[in-house]
Amino acid sequence: MKKIDINVKDEIFNSLDRDFKSFIRVSLKCDSQFIPPTFESFLLAKLSDNTNFLTEDAVKHMMVSGQYAWAKRALDKEFPDVVAILIEKASTYGFHIAVSHEWSSEDVRTASKAWATSIVKQAQGDEEQIDVLAAQIKSSAVSITAIEERMRTPAYRMAVSMKQQLHDARIALDHASGRAARENLGSLRSLMRLGVAFGMLKEKEEQKIMDDLRARKPHLFEEEKTCVERMALWWRSMFG
Repeated sequence: MKKIDINVKDEIFNSLDRDFKSFIRVSLKCDSQFIPPTFESFLLAKLSDNTNFLTEDAVKHMMVSGQYAWAKRALDKEFPDVVAILIEKASTYGFHIAVSHEWSSEDVRTASKAWATSIVKQAQGDEEQIDVLAAQIKSSAVSITAIEERMRTPAYRMAVSMKQQLHDARIALDHASGRAARENLGSLRSLMRLGVAFGMLKEKEEQKIMDDLRARKPHLFEEEKTCVERMALWWRSMFG
């Protein structure tokens, strides 16, 4: 048997090596009992089927027009489609990609890109799929508060109850006076702190409510005077 040596650039050899590994991966997906050939046998089979002169351009042509190239294109197309279908159908069966209610759109984009990069690299996939997968993850991500509402989780039921208590506390405060009004203000403050902690109320909303109350009922935010101080004020008003 005669031996032929072929010299190609490093990037061409690396491309062939990646394609060989992908060929093995695709073949094992189709047949778990598949016995992988050697790299030399893989390359020889491709070159034997090639009808062009064995130039560097011919090797490139082999990798974009042969049977393996067709299989690779099919797999590249299927991978993002399979993931898209998986994500799309997940919510039908109660599965969701949840994100923090505090995340901005940019936060979700950054996290989606990082997650997609990790998936594609671990699967030894084409890095061109990263952006496609990241876009699918981002478009499917839902705020955890929205998911809790859909699934009526204990956290959601508690949030509904807390919102009702907040509503009742504000009404009670509007109709109360004296010590009762101050007690209602304390209850409202406590409920709002819990609301911020559980994500059902934003800090800006809490501040707006308090600013509105200060404007409408400034006397509630004055320090309550003791009995002696009130007596002294009364005495000065009578004899001052």
